[in-house]
Amino acid sequence: MPPSEPLTFKPPGQSGFKQKFTQSKLGKVVRHSDFRLLWIGAFLSFTGSWVQNIAQGYYVYSITRSETMLAVVSFVWSLPVFLFGLVAGSFTDHFNKRKVLAWTQVWFACSATYLAIATWMGFVQLWQILVVSFTNGLVSCIEMPARQSIVSRVVPPEDLAAAVPVNAMTFNVARIFGPAIGAFILAKFGVAWCYFINGLSFFALIWSAFAIKADLRSHETEIGPMRDLITEGMLYTMRDIRLRTLLILEACTACFGIAYIPLIPAYAKEALGAQVVMINKVPVDEAKVLNGYLYMAVGIGALFGLILITTLSDSDKKGNIVRWAMTLLGVGLILIAFVRSLWLVLPIVAVMGCATIMQFNTTNALFQLLAPDRLRGRVLAMHIWTLNGLSPFGVLLFGGIANFTRTNPELSNTLPINGVALVMALGGLVMLVGAAAAIRNRHGLSNLA
Repeated sequence: MPPSEPLTFKPPGQSGFKQKFTQSKLGKVVRHSDFRLLWIGAFLSFTGSWVQNIAQGYYVYSITRSETMLAVVSFVWSLPVFLFGLVAGSFTDHFNKRKVLAWTQVWFACSATYLAIATWMGFVQLWQILVVSFTNGLVSCIEMPARQSIVSRVVPPEDLAAAVPVNAMTFNVARIFGPAIGAFILAKFGVAWCYFINGLSFFALIWSAFAIKADLRSHETEIGPMRDLITEGMLYTMRDIRLRTLLILEACTACFGIAYIPLIPAYAKEALGAQVVMINKVPVDEAKVLNGYLYMAVGIGALFGLILITTLSDSDKKGNIVRWAMTLLGVGLILIAFVRSLWLVLPIVAVMGCATIMQFNTTNALFQLLAPDRLRGRVLAMHIWTLNGLSPFGVLLFGGIANFTRTNPELSNTLPINGVALVMALGGLVMLVGAAAAIRNRHGLSNLA
């Protein structure tokens, strides 16, 4: 007769909760220590980035009062991704990802610190912000695919589908806390401190890069011909009907569905009527607070979407996720074009954030799962290129339309809506057309389990 197990006291419900969490998809992912290190480092870094984004968007719009210039800052950052993203992303399969991650964060830290000093000492100008954005975009061409492909090195293949949305929570949980922290620091201490805090935040990912124990060295010993580096991932993506369909739908959302995000500072001023008010005899710009509220709402919705995506990671209905996400985003864009109450806009924007992240992270996970290991960095570069390389063209187009229709007296008096509200409605209509195409396309969104 085998000996009985020793009796131990377990608080009621505690062991049950722990067991359920351990067996859940989230629990299976976070049990990997290397994944936790990557997650914490990225979360702290992204929080700092959102602190800077809040301040920079407000600062650029306050000195230019131009939606076009808001779009130009976003465009300048993403232009290198569009031009060189596929080539640079291909190289990540051949380099030690630990070194790539560490050195790129050093660059980002130096650039943010420079803007902090320039703003603090009063010699910062718009062209300096544009130059820093462009150089950061160049470095991001390598950093983004390297960082995202590390996920497949720190979790086993059976946990990868759940790990991708959990990893994406770093950016979207940061989008909740970062704008709140950024709005507070901007109002209390000014733009320079937001840049400085962002510069410090990059050291979190540098620490993670060296703390991760997994082997992050390249599996390929020599770099092939340049032509193969550029075309192999592209050809694989375009020849697979599932990847090709996902890429086209993602391009639609990247160009027209998320153009509203860089234009939020203009939306707060124009559509929501943010003004400078006196509080205790001190002038306070309401736009600083409204920007934080709007970005937080997007982040809260995105976090809910990531939780939902994690629970659906084993679903065989991923095509339906993409279809419904595009539909909800389109409807949301049309609604906020006409709604003028902040408390009605916030839940709508939250739903838009949820829908956006569900489509993008479903696409991200499928690109990693459907690509062979030797091509994963190159195929994933196609996803990153589409998301970050094409989106600025939509932002630049919509920013130009918004600025033209708002400042042109004939159009502004003729159209029922103009400026940033008009481009929100246009983006929503394009998204609904894309959603209709996705609903009709059955073959391209099948077999995605």
